[in-house]
Amino acid sequence: MAGQYYVSKKYHEISLLAEATAGQVTKNADEWTKYLAVAARLYRYPFEEQLLIYAQRPDAVACATMKQWNEKMFCWVNRGAKGIALLDRENKPPRLKYVFD
Repeated sequence: MAGQYYVSKKYHEISLLAEATAGQVTKNADEWTKYLAVAARLYRYPFEEQLLIYAQRPDAVACATMKQWNEKMFCWVNRGAKGIALLDRENKPPRLKYVFD
């Protein structure tokens, strides 16, 4: 197993969600328009992350990590708040990272 990484079940589920959402938003103009409304608000995120935010929280307005909310914007994430799972492919092994709306 040298060189291979264990990928968690949750990571795999979120990967499948990204693929399914990509198929969903491209099936008709109405779905694409709904996705673009979210993507326009979250233009700093890459396409795959925009898809995942749309899939999990289509009404999201402003997303950031807990650290960004707390340290840069001085807004506090409520205890127990459910984050939006995104794929973090930069780290080895791959894992999830969370943003909050």
